[in-house]
Amino acid sequence: MFCSKCGCMNSVTTKNCLNCGQPLDRTTRIKKHKRRQRLNFFVVAILFLGTGFGSARVFYQPANNQPETPVETVVATEPQTNPPIERAATESAAQPQETPTQDGSKAKTDIIKDTQQKVFTIKTDSAYGSGFLFTDTGTIVTSAHLIIDTIDVSVRTTDGVEEPGKVIGISETYDIALIQVDAFAGIEPLEVETNPTEIGTEVIALGSPSGLENTAAVGYLTGTDRDFDHGFLYKDMYQIDAQIAPGSSGGPLIDAITGKVIGINALLLNEGNAIGFSIPMYSMTELLQGWAAQPMSENEVEDVYDTY
Repeated sequence: MFCSKCGCMNSVTTKNCLNCGQPLDRTTRIKKHKRRQRLNFFVVAILFLGTGFGSARVFYQPANNQPETPVETVVATEPQTNPPIERAATESAAQPQETPTQDGSKAKTDIIKDTQQKVFTIKTDSAYGSGFLFTDTGTIVTSAHLIIDTIDVSVRTTDGVEEPGKVIGISETYDIALIQVDAFAGIEPLEVETNPTEIGTEVIALGSPSGLENTAAVGYLTGTDRDFDHGFLYKDMYQIDAQIAPGSSGGPLIDAITGKVIGINALLLNEGNAIGFSIPMYSMTELLQGWAAQPMSENEVEDVYDTY
């Protein structure tokens, strides 16, 4: 309680000012004391209510957080990319495309599928074998021993369609020949490798082994520079472990990475495990191109037969 004279603060129960002795008004003291008590009560009440609201807020917050955790889990287990992936898979199935490997080359399945369309079964009255498209003018490479004493041959496609063919080139020394099939003119031929191929290269041998037309066998080039004299001169031959059999002769040996023709399947050595041999394509390309540019006449072909 403040003194009205000097302004000194005194206790509520003090009758005279402790500083100047001025009598203090008791009524005023009591009123002020009661007013201060009410003020203190309201302050305490407000603090109590404030603490109560704060406690209620802290308690209620976990209840609010409870739904949030399951929601986040649902979002995490429901990828947003599913619809685009499903559409891409559907579109890919509807429009199949060639599948390139990591180095940009085609997969073996695509190479086999593309090559088979240009590999044929060669038939004569006494033999059958294989051949492949060499130029876009309709020339087909095959083995000479398949067509001895024959000018006209039958050439069957992978679809079973037979077309007439005519021998326009044959070697006196090497086991190769060239056939003209006018029905195949304008078709893009198989690409040819003009350089030697290394041992260890993965290869695909195509042909009609044992009458099974357009069969593909995968293996490796296991040897080079193999020489034979077996009716024809077989020089610098490729040795392969891809399975071939009678009927494979004249079919192409394909590089399984590039898809190029690297050889002409020719021989099978049956001693224990069968070993196949192919004539290197690079060694015969010039001779074959000469026949394609300037075909041999029937008389010239028959003259070669006479030398056999």
